[in-house]
Amino acid sequence: MLMSLLDKGKLAILLFGLWLPWQGVNADTLPQVLRHGDIRCGVFPDDPGRSAIDSEGVWRGFYVDFCRATAAALFGDPERVQYIEVDATSRFTTLQQQQTDVVMYSSTWTLAREHRYQVEFPAIYLFDGQGLMVREQGDIHELADLDGKTVCVTENTTTHRNLANLLAREQLDTRILFSNGDSFFRGHCDAYSADRINLAINRAHRADNPARYRILPLTFTREPIGPMVRNDAPRWSRVIRAVVHALILADEKGITQAEVATLRGNARDAEVRNLLGDSGDLGQQLGLPADWAYQAIHSVGNYSEIYRRHYGPDTGINIEPGLNQPWSRGGLLFAPLFQ
Repeated sequence: MLMSLLDKGKLAILLFGLWLPWQGVNADTLPQVLRHGDIRCGVFPDDPGRSAIDSEGVWRGFYVDFCRATAAALFGDPERVQYIEVDATSRFTTLQQQQTDVVMYSSTWTLAREHRYQVEFPAIYLFDGQGLMVREQGDIHELADLDGKTVCVTENTTTHRNLANLLAREQLDTRILFSNGDSFFRGHCDAYSADRINLAINRAHRADNPARYRILPLTFTREPIGPMVRNDAPRWSRVIRAVVHALILADEKGITQAEVATLRGNARDAEVRNLLGDSGDLGQQLGLPADWAYQAIHSVGNYSEIYRRHYGPDTGINIEPGLNQPWSRGGLLFAPLFQ
């Protein structure tokens, strides 16, 4: 025989060894999440309003609520989340190395990021734009006043590239300093550039006196911000997208956290019945329980409830939702048909 049984066995082991890792890399995340029984959700630490641990040791924030809503949709329990701390760089690498299942972060959706990091943005949960924060008593009132000044910006972000492009286009002699908002508040730079919600959060929680700072009435980019998953997990991506859109649709339909239990089983709107699992088979199609969206809404509320809870007038951040409202109220939030 040209090949002995032993040689054939070695070949089989070699091929199996090559096949097994390939299968592991390309296996969809959804069955893995269901198997280990919770969600590994990447969030940025110490970011009040978006994601932070409170004085009682509990994670809270806008992005945290989307982690919790996803856990509720899968397991009927919003607490089945492992929070994995990430930063501007590790938000991508933790997905690549399968240390996180989803990253809920202020990540702007760009086509280049999807290619470079092999990630996917299943949905948009915030529409924002980049702006500038300055000192109230300073001499910066418009873009031209940045000439000869220093601006702080976070490295390895679209924010940095946007700022650099803006300064080059306007031919301003402005120095860029890689740092976060803390450096700005300590006086190391004349202005701080970030997404406008980011600026409002930093002013509310990191400034010694928020009244000493103002956000210029200038928005010079569009920032579609959404959760990130690996791009080789199509079923998992659909689940994340469905959860975000379920909370948006609940907002459009006026379904609140307090009223969803009463509405369940009694809705006349066919789409609401599909949303809450009273009719249709959307849960089965997604690989989720029939009441997945009901559980998500019951756990965290609809989109506007989440937004007001963390960014509304009672938070100190107090930034108007603007585009972050359903299309029926003049915003850009738009869910696919639940049918």
